[in-house]
Amino acid sequence: MWRCIFRVAACTSVLLFSVSVHAQRAGNTEAFRQAFQETLEKPTDAPTLLRYARLAVEVGDLEAAVSAYERFLMIDGDQPRVRYELGVLYYRLRSYEAARAYFESARASSKAATDVKAGAGEYLAEIDRMTGKSRFSGDVLVGLRYSDNANDANTGTLRFFGSNVLPNPTFSQRPDWAAVAAAQLHHRYDFGRQDSGTLESDLTIYSSRQFQVSEANTLLFDLTTGPRSQPFEGAFKDVTLKPFVTGRYVSVHDQPTYWSWGAGTEATALVRDWLKASVVVLGRRREFIDNADAPSNSRSSGTDAATGLQLQAEISPDILLTLGLGFTRYIAAIPSESYRELAYGGSLSFRFSDPVGLNGRKWYLTANAGGAAAGYDAADPTIDPAVTRQQADLNLGLLLAVPLDERFTLVGQTTYFQRTAPISNYAFQAFNALLGVSWRF
Repeated sequence: MWRCIFRVAACTSVLLFSVSVHAQRAGNTEAFRQAFQETLEKPTDAPTLLRYARLAVEVGDLEAAVSAYERFLMIDGDQPRVRYELGVLYYRLRSYEAARAYFESARASSKAATDVKAGAGEYLAEIDRMTGKSRFSGDVLVGLRYSDNANDANTGTLRFFGSNVLPNPTFSQRPDWAAVAAAQLHHRYDFGRQDSGTLESDLTIYSSRQFQVSEANTLLFDLTTGPRSQPFEGAFKDVTLKPFVTGRYVSVHDQPTYWSWGAGTEATALVRDWLKASVVVLGRRREFIDNADAPSNSRSSGTDAATGLQLQAEISPDILLTLGLGFTRYIAAIPSESYRELAYGGSLSFRFSDPVGLNGRKWYLTANAGGAAAGYDAADPTIDPAVTRQQADLNLGLLLAVPLDERFTLVGQTTYFQRTAPISNYAFQAFNALLGVSWRF
């Protein structure tokens, strides 16, 4: 455990060092602070407000820039370029209707220059696309990951037909690097109904390509789609329901491993202004595919029923707490592959001021911990006919996100996973560290 803590600290230190090379921008941050003091001394001085707004944009404090420009317009309201700049800021903040109002007023002004009118028109066209009935957004991450146990191997002896055997070196614990790519794509279609009805679709894509341990190459596609609405009134008006269908495909070692399909329902409620709760019930069929690495893989095929509860509490504008609890019952073709599992966990996210003067944007630090306990229905005679499989999982993680601008973010993450089990075949531990860049659109 101490080794895990040390590695978490080491990875975080490397991330801080990698961004500190940009600390030369700290001069802008200091100038921004000085400009703020000047606005307090001269709150109605137009050049002071414009300078403060410009510096606020440079350090990434868009809200401060908006405030300064709006105060300027209270002094001189007929300034189409300032209105245009306000439209750009609101667009970057994704407040599209406010942006639309400023772009339209800037374009309509008789004092507007040609470039202001053209730019406002281009932004208005983009807002029409973004706020239309059909909206598409997503996050894409690319990076490098190191694992001290890339193939999730046990470090001791293995059990086969009730006897201990030494593992083949090929299946022993092997460290490795991997190139990782992940995408979370979201599409939302607004039906335009009074119950806020929409069709929501989410596609998750994940791929890891190992440098040496090719048997750990992984590819995943996961699609969920269904209508969301607020069908109730009165005390339950904040409850949304989303029935959905889902499908998944997984490949390991560049070979088809399993695919699944199912359906479920998600209910979400705003319990308090600061507290949101959601419940998911899901039924799913999993079909495992025999391949060269797992010629009897299909015996694990079966049906599962799962339910989960999540609570999300906004402790403050900069602190978010999430807690989750889930239960799964899986019934496979044979009893030794059927199990019950209870999973639990939580995360705590902090948003804090830029500590190195990179660009003034707030950083995010998320710590998470979770666990799971599973018990199987019967012993596997090919492993140990006298012992029924039981296992307990522990997950620890730390993530640091450093915004580079409104779309790109530098991400550093460390995780520690430990599985304990009375049958040594299933027990292992792994430490992983990832450094990457994410893009939001």
